[in-house]
Amino acid sequence: MSGFAQLLADVRTRVDAALGDWLAPRVASAASISAEVGAAAEAARDLSLRGGKRLRAALVGVGHQAFAGAARDDVVPAMIAIELLQTYLLIHDDWMDDDDVRRGGPSVHMLLRKRFGSKELGDTGAVLAGDLASGWAQEALLSCAPAIAPERVLRAAKAYARINIDVVTGQLAEMGMGAGAGAPEAAAQAGAKRPESSRAVSGVGVSGAKPLTLETVHALKTASYTVTGPLLVGAALGGADEASAAGLERYGRPLGIAFQLRDDLLGTFGDPVATGKPVWNDIRQGKRTALVAELLRDEAGAAAWAHRADVEGVVRAMETTGAKARVEARVRELCDEARAALDALAPTITEPGRLALEGAVRALGERAS
Repeated sequence: MSGFAQLLADVRTRVDAALGDWLAPRVASAASISAEVGAAAEAARDLSLRGGKRLRAALVGVGHQAFAGAARDDVVPAMIAIELLQTYLLIHDDWMDDDDVRRGGPSVHMLLRKRFGSKELGDTGAVLAGDLASGWAQEALLSCAPAIAPERVLRAAKAYARINIDVVTGQLAEMGMGAGAGAPEAAAQAGAKRPESSRAVSGVGVSGAKPLTLETVHALKTASYTVTGPLLVGAALGGADEASAAGLERYGRPLGIAFQLRDDLLGTFGDPVATGKPVWNDIRQGKRTALVAELLRDEAGAAAWAHRADVEGVVRAMETTGAKARVEARVRELCDEARAALDALAPTITEPGRLALEGAVRALGERAS
């Protein structure tokens, strides 16, 4: 087991236990108010404890370790906060996408539709359950004080707030790209010039807005809450100054984008046994992944996408047009960018932190599951 994999396993054990202990009295308090409040709280708790790799919690620990040295139990509430932030985002995301399953069980809106006896009440309850998890997350993060200096906790809270802002911004930006989902196909039929790469694909924006790239959306929606944000929360608690935090962000942004691109690749070409997820769902749902953006650069690829009911035909086209190879090459470029940023950051961080950050590049950008 690699150093980062061992760290992740250790964090998972600690956070699973601490999260359950932290949630128990809060769910009990919610249930004492009314059956409806209790049901929403229980649904949020159950999703929070239903597996999960605890990757984001581990990165909080890595960010802290990079500046404070040895791991401290004082940081565990911040790890809990990041996991509850994910619960909040997953609940809302599943409701927006109308996904029925999450982490091997029913999504929260599906649970509450059954519990409350109607779609409308269940969906309203799910949105509020997500909001409740968000409030719990903020409470957990702020509870790091006074064990950790309040000024450090304040900086961590600012980093946490930025995660929220970035994810919502990315979600809204992605809506614009979705609104333009038919544009490349239409351009292909008209013989228009294709974008040079997935990095150049722009969405439909408001008048005067600059072109929106797919990687910008990934940086906002995925990198911010999967890699950069957790690292910056941990670093703030560990005492990082602004210059070091900026260097850590230069590391986290490309790695977070690489994580998303690797996820796209695994969703189409991965081993379902290893990933625990079915392949080809992105194609069936018509999602505009980096693979699709690259596919649409080629006339044959655009034709395959226009007939995407033939899923296997789309998968073959992703290989024959070079779309898969280009995305794989971009992942390698992004991992190299992260390593270069880490080299520049190395003199200002601890050696255990540097080793953990190097391991994170392999674990996130070069993973098979």
